Amino acid sequence: MLSFELLARIRKELFLTGSAFYETIVAIAERVNRKVHVLRLHGQATTILQQIHIIHQQIGRRIAASTATAAGSVPTEPAANLAPLEDFIRVAADRIKSQRTALQQVERQIRELKMELAHEDLLTMQRELGLRDAAIERVVVARGAPVIGHPIGEFDFPPTTHIAAVFRGPFLLPLLNSLTLRPDDIVIVVGLRHDLAHWLPHFQRPAASKTA
Repeated sequence: MLSFELLARIRKELFLTGSAFYETIVAIAERVNRKVHVLRLHGQATTILQQIHIIHQQIGRRIAASTATAAGSVPTEPAANLAPLEDFIRVAADRIKSQRTALQQVERQIRELKMELAHEDLLTMQRELGLRDAAIERVVVARGAPVIGHPIGEFDFPPTTHIAAVFRGPFLLPLLNSLTLRPDDIVIVVGLRHDLAHWLPHFQRPAASKTA
């Protein structure tokens, strides 16, 4: 017969496994909900833009009607139905301002949700790398660093280490083998920790400070 101690261990193991499974399901559901919410917000933004476009069309038609009346032409609408042009434009401008405020709020919500999704992706990637004794590092190229002026295709990286991205100011640069790094470039490197420990100083320290 199984001992009570062994039974207790099995029950504890099953409980932990079930909890982890439940947490995974909840995390997936929350992520799906965020993506669905983003899609709905994009739909709201499209509707708001359409409303702004309709208001602009209404302003255009109203100006055309006023111009036709001033020129002695027959207006498309009875004069009694036409409010003073200035009043009409003022009301329309207020409506557009209100719609743009709503659009800014929707865009802010979209940005916040996308940041949450990106943060979750980054945490997941960091966990997966950590399980493999790997990491992702962000390094700023220092002035005088040994890598400056050399095409990245010439870097003698081990097979497990790669440059994932290079940022120059506000721009994400294409990862061509002919790309040469400049001071203040931001480089994202992925690889095994011991390989990163060897290579990161090449981006950071001046060549003159290297010891033989």
